[in-house]
Amino acid sequence: MKTQHWKIAAMALMMALLTWYLVTGRDLVETWVEFPLEIVNPPQGMIIREGMISKVSVRLRGPKGLIRNLDTKKIAYSLDTGHLVVGNNPVNIVPENLGLGSALEVVEINPSHINLVMDMFVTKRVSVIPVWEGDLHRDYTLKKKFAEPEEVDLRGPASVLKKITQVKTQPIMLDTDSPGFWRGEVPLQLPETVESTPGLVSVNLDFAVRSGKMWVKVPLYILGSDDIDFTASQNYVRLLVEGPKPFFRKNGFRDEITASIDLSTTIPEGDNVVPYEVSLPKGCAVQKRKPEAITVTISRPAPDAH
Repeated sequence: MKTQHWKIAAMALMMALLTWYLVTGRDLVETWVEFPLEIVNPPQGMIIREGMISKVSVRLRGPKGLIRNLDTKKIAYSLDTGHLVVGNNPVNIVPENLGLGSALEVVEINPSHINLVMDMFVTKRVSVIPVWEGDLHRDYTLKKKFAEPEEVDLRGPASVLKKITQVKTQPIMLDTDSPGFWRGEVPLQLPETVESTPGLVSVNLDFAVRSGKMWVKVPLYILGSDDIDFTASQNYVRLLVEGPKPFFRKNGFRDEITASIDLSTTIPEGDNVVPYEVSLPKGCAVQKRKPEAITVTISRPAPDAH
């Protein structure tokens, strides 16, 4: 009897262990898992303009051990886009495209549907417009700006490129009191869905100093030989000088402008209307003179009598 009772107890213990194993091994859980989305069979000559997502969230139910060991890096949601057309394309996100098998139940998918806006993928050539910003000194101005190359090829959705007739560079920041010639590689301002070839252009900015005009009164220097006497109708002249604006802001700039007459012994005695020479710094020019010429009276003293 004791042996029979022992056998019954042993069988009961084995059944209990088996039941515990079956229950715990098949313990069901629910959890949210994210899967990356991959495109298969992409349509030729087309681009997804709007509505694309990078992942889907899936609520799964299944054995705890199986879900815990699920490798989401090797499983992706496959989206077939080969049938899509230009315009709006409503697409349902369905469990079958995950390929998880029957051991796991898909309870919910988020999002359950998306709308993919398709457009033709085209190329268009447009001109490049350099753009610059900064505190430029008032005495300077931008003389010339250009990009190399002057045109680039854009690639992107046809509906986007249709509105683009030219493309600007990213703003070039300048902060200088005396700019000259600037050159550098600059990216372009492009919509997110548009690419450019080349992606960088060489921008050239040529700055020049502004010019100004001013009437200047300067002394007149007359140089003559010792054997003549002379008098001039006036000992100064007025000049309308054009030159760089910074020149007129210098202290003593008038000292750099001279007017002179070089009397030759061949000039006859009496009154002579003589032109005068003007010496100016580089970059300056005389626009008007007052007077245009000077009256010089020449006399030669009598030789000493012996």
